[in-house]
Amino acid sequence: MVLEYGYTLKVDEKIDIYSYGVVLLELLTGKTPLDPSFEESTDIVEWIRKKKSNKSLLEALDPAIASQCKHVQEEMLLVLRIALLCTAKLPKERPHMRDIITMLGEAKPRRKSVCHNGGQESSSMEKSTVFTTSPAVSLL
Repeated sequence: MVLEYGYTLKVDEKIDIYSYGVVLLELLTGKTPLDPSFEESTDIVEWIRKKKSNKSLLEALDPAIASQCKHVQEEMLLVLRIALLCTAKLPKERPHMRDIITMLGEAKPRRKSVCHNGGQESSSMEKSTVFTTSPAVSLL
C-alpha cells in the first residue's frame, strides 16, 4: 500500500480500500502487517494469498476467536475473502466501499446461535447462501 502510493504519488479510494483490507486481515489473523512469523512472505497480504485451501485459510485465522464455533469460523472466512478483494493487486479490481459495506452486511450472522467454550452450538443453523448478489460469490 505504501509502495503503491510511492509509485503513483496520488491518493485515491482504491489505495484506501487496500488499507482497509489490510486492517481486516490484521483483525482476522491477530497478526501485524509485517509479522516475523510470515517467514519468506513479506507482508500479511502475500502471506494470506499463499494459502490456497479453506483449511489453510482457517488455520490463518486468530485461534482466540475462530476456535469459538463453526459459525464464527465461516463468518471469518467470508470476511477474509472480502479482505482479499480489497487487497487485489490491481486497483481497478478492488471493490468500491459501498460494495464492501454490502458484502459485510451480508456476511453477518442471520441466526440466533450461541457457541459454548467447547465449540458446540446451542441451536441448529439453517443452511443458506450468505452472498447472493455480491461480487464475492465467485470466491466461495
